[in-house]
Amino acid sequence: MEILELINKLENMASHAKRMPITGMAMVDAERLLDVIDQLRLAIPRNISEASEVLERREQIINQTMLDARRIRNTAEQDSRALVEESELIKSARKRGEEIVAEAEQKAQRLIQAGEQEARRRRAGADEYARASLDELEGQIAKLLETVQAGQRALAPREPKDHKDHLDRLAAAS
Repeated sequence: MEILELINKLENMASHAKRMPITGMAMVDAERLLDVIDQLRLAIPRNISEASEVLERREQIINQTMLDARRIRNTAEQDSRALVEESELIKSARKRGEEIVAEAEQKAQRLIQAGEQEARRRRAGADEYARASLDELEGQIAKLLETVQAGQRALAPREPKDHKDHLDRLAAAS
């Protein structure tokens, strides 16, 4: 969960930033901040690739289930042919063979459905995790950006009264 670690770094930077006397504003090392943001950019594609791996695993489960179903069906058909060859048990062999095939098809269908459900569940979980991580990241970055902007405003030279009204309107517009 590298993204969460990076978010914790951002939070730590904000909480341990040097405070300005009187205003209480915090100063953050912009180079360190940009470094953590670059690390976040690199980490997000890894989380997306983890979600892709979950989807690939889903495909593997489905493919394996299909192979198992075919194998079970082939075994059932072979069993059925062997039973048919026994002349006294032809009727019961056919019936049993059909039952085996039906059971195999039902089992294969259940396995496929279970695999698809598991894949959907994992994908939904991965999507939800990615959404939650991005929402949390967005909130942290917004808070950090507000802190940085407040620090910049606190350090900006005071303008005469006419310019102050103009700057206040610009700040309100953004």
